[in-house]
Amino acid sequence: MQIELFMRHPLRSLLYIEWILFAVVMAIEVSPRDGQMLELKWLHVGIVAVLALMGLRLPAGKLLVRVLFTIAQTIVIFLAAYVGMRQVGLLCVIVLMRSYLVFGRQYRLWVTGGIFALYLIATTLFPYRQRSRAFRGLPPRTNITNGNSRPQPSPGASAPPVDRQGESAQETRRERDGFKWGFVSLFAGILLSLQLLVDRILAEKQAKEELAIANQRIRTYALRAQENGSLQERNRIAREIHDSLGHSLTALNLHLEMAVKLSQIQPEKSREVLLEAKRLGSIALKDVRESVSTLRSDPLHNQDLTTAIYKLADEFKLSNQIRPACYLDLPPNLPQPIAITIYRIIQEALTNISKYARATEVIVEIRTEPTTIELNIIDNGRGFIPDNNMCGFGIQGMRERVLSLQGEFEIISDTDSGCQIIASIPFVKE
Repeated sequence: MQIELFMRHPLRSLLYIEWILFAVVMAIEVSPRDGQMLELKWLHVGIVAVLALMGLRLPAGKLLVRVLFTIAQTIVIFLAAYVGMRQVGLLCVIVLMRSYLVFGRQYRLWVTGGIFALYLIATTLFPYRQRSRAFRGLPPRTNITNGNSRPQPSPGASAPPVDRQGESAQETRRERDGFKWGFVSLFAGILLSLQLLVDRILAEKQAKEELAIANQRIRTYALRAQENGSLQERNRIAREIHDSLGHSLTALNLHLEMAVKLSQIQPEKSREVLLEAKRLGSIALKDVRESVSTLRSDPLHNQDLTTAIYKLADEFKLSNQIRPACYLDLPPNLPQPIAITIYRIIQEALTNISKYARATEVIVEIRTEPTTIELNIIDNGRGFIPDNNMCGFGIQGMRERVLSLQGEFEIISDTDSGCQIIASIPFVKE
């Protein structure tokens, strides 16, 4: 990725303020002084133009580039002081605002101190009156209060009041020095105030940018959550249809097969099986209606989990002629999501055993540990290779239910070795 050495001015408002200050500098520089007529000083115009053009593209990236850019501006400031420009202070203010954008927050106090030192050095090395007249080729002014320059009195004239003139010169010098240092203090206060102002502007700009990024992320997350929510809801409905309808239809099919076998040798028994098959068909129809309308919020039908599991075991016995051995250690007031998950896993496991396992022994065990509820479903059927059957919707549904509760799910099985389903669900016993 290529890094740009220069960037556009990030704050148009500060750029416009720079242009206004440059216009003020130019207006002052071309204004009459020392009794001269209005004149256009091309060197002054060139200095202002160079500084203005440097502000259109600010350095970015490496610190060395930013330092060199600031040094170049410093040289231009010294040149402005040398040629006699009157508003070196305003040029320093412009460079200061620009430097706040070039350097990070951790460097801004140093930048303020550096610009202040630049102003002091420039105005000390090149005082305005002397540098202005010297650059224009004019002789220095004669200080009438200087004892070496004042005219010598004639021999017959009375001596001038030397003491009074000396006191006046000292007072004038003190006033000038006081004004100078007062202006320097004022300039320092302006620089510090400007730093606080620019810090506030940049902080607001950064806050707006971060807010825009946060809003964009929120919109992205909202769309993603909506898509995930729709996907999860579709998966939930699919699991409900598979778990409830699949179990009922499997049991119905087994009852019908048994009824066909018993119809010739035990008609009465066959009739009982057909009545049970009819009941299972009604349950399947009810499950379809509830699942399609997504009203299947409580598959336990207001029963406690223990009763619902024993009911599943009784239904399994009617279809398979064996009754699962149930060892249930369930805590009271089990949360509804955990109870439904355990019920659905047992229901799906018994359905798969009925369809594929040909087992002669089934064990359903639930243990309540200090921090988890452990579910084990074991059969001695034909078994299977889990890696070849993990894409089945039933197994996938069981795994998703457990993972949705931050639990762990495992299947241990092999060909002709039965199957063991292990689910561990976090639960803190009160």
